[in-house]
Amino acid sequence: MYSFHVEFLRKSFLEFGTFPLWNPYYGAGFPVWENPTSKVGSFTHLFVLFFPTLTALKVSFLFYFVLSGFLNLHSFRLYTKSKDLASLIFVFTFQFSGFVFQKLYAGHLNQIPALFLPALVFYILYFIKNGNWWIGILTTMITYILLSEGSIYPLTQTAFLLFFLVIREIHLSDSKKIAIKRLIKLSFFVLGILSFKWIPMFQFVHSVGRYFVGDEYPLSGRDFYYIFFGSSQHPLLAQPFAPMQYRYWEYGNYLGQLPFFISPLLLFVRKKMLSVFLLLVLVLLVMAGNFSLYSPAALLEGLPIYSWERVYPRWSLSVVFLFSWCLAVGFQNLWTLVPSRFYKILGIITVLCLVFHTQDTKRMNTKFLSEIFILPLPAVDIKNPNIYPITVSTVPDYGSDSRMLPALKANLSTNDIYENLTFYFTNKTVKEKDYHGEFYLLSTKKTFIPKVWNPDHSEFGPLPKGETLIINQKFHSAFTTSIPGLEPCSYHGYLAVYTKENITNVAINYSLYRSFKIEPALSNGCELD
Repeated sequence: MYSFHVEFLRKSFLEFGTFPLWNPYYGAGFPVWENPTSKVGSFTHLFVLFFPTLTALKVSFLFYFVLSGFLNLHSFRLYTKSKDLASLIFVFTFQFSGFVFQKLYAGHLNQIPALFLPALVFYILYFIKNGNWWIGILTTMITYILLSEGSIYPLTQTAFLLFFLVIREIHLSDSKKIAIKRLIKLSFFVLGILSFKWIPMFQFVHSVGRYFVGDEYPLSGRDFYYIFFGSSQHPLLAQPFAPMQYRYWEYGNYLGQLPFFISPLLLFVRKKMLSVFLLLVLVLLVMAGNFSLYSPAALLEGLPIYSWERVYPRWSLSVVFLFSWCLAVGFQNLWTLVPSRFYKILGIITVLCLVFHTQDTKRMNTKFLSEIFILPLPAVDIKNPNIYPITVSTVPDYGSDSRMLPALKANLSTNDIYENLTFYFTNKTVKEKDYHGEFYLLSTKKTFIPKVWNPDHSEFGPLPKGETLIINQKFHSAFTTSIPGLEPCSYHGYLAVYTKENITNVAINYSLYRSFKIEPALSNGCELD
């Protein structure tokens, strides 16, 4: 699925010689620049111009893994002033946890930039402390990577963590006013520089909407051991899937036996780190989900952003970050109690343990790979009597099993801006270089060929009064027509044009300017919708 997010750029740029702002080859077409998962402008898109798509995704993963590792190491040492071994413990514990690898094997490639979360947090806290603008530039770069890759979860979790950690940093600061001023300056700098990306993204999500099913199955205290240290990556595998609301591989986050054995180092966390440890406990409660009306997850659902955090196990990203931080600081504090004559021996033992740790996590985070997709296809019979695809608002239990597949085979698409896979199964866009999208007239149910076609521009011949031209593409308010007063409309989620008079020629264009305008409402549907 994620290969389609990047294949369109390669196809458009190399085969059509254009740089479109919307993708006509995936999900019945959707705008590119403002869509959080389109990856336009990301390193993934740059790689895809030089490598085949799947190879580019693999190169992208390695690039992000190595780059985030160096930045996490640098930011941790810079902010905490820790020694080499403590910094390596932090980086190895975080980088080789199961969060990223389970998402990789399950195909959720937009979770991989989540590896940058520690560097983003530490650089922001360090800037508040020292006001180094080179660090401000690094912060902007990491934020752009997350925005360009559609990594919404790491961004929202970073905001949650910083809400508490910034208060802690200002409290520890010698000059609280200067620290607050630095925070304000950095916020305006990052938001201002990246406004070209987050403003249209906000407009897209706000106008098109997001439709997710919440994760209603809470965790028990016993589940945490199995998720992070147990032999099974799927502690809820024995539970019915209906109440889980999501695929069980989200719960696989094996940390390794080494972090478990050295977890008593948390006892060496001093008073200054107590607030971080308490934040770790709070995030664990968030990860537990809606276990009561007053649980942190239930309270967060009252906020617009966090009401979209539908998969609470993804908070394990922040759990691993805070746990690794406390673990490394505990090791650093213990190191100061060791006589210097034992430093070399202890250093060699620590490095050997880190090698064992990487092998352990590699083995455990791939051990159950064959069990990730074992659900049989449900016996669901979905039929579409029309020759053209129909968008439906939802598919029963979508997100908890594979009922999406029968809908795809029935030429149906779901009204979901992220996984609207209408024409994925046809592979037309893979095999045909002259693929120009699909266009239909509602009255005849037959194909209507455009006179002129480009990825962001279509021109059509005569249309009689009262006709509805349906374009197999997700509706978005940034599209305009060449006729004054004639606005594209939504027909069951598709882009369409309803003619109120006879038209000899009409062009439909994607407007970058309109994608930047913040409009509060969806466009009205077509009169026959």
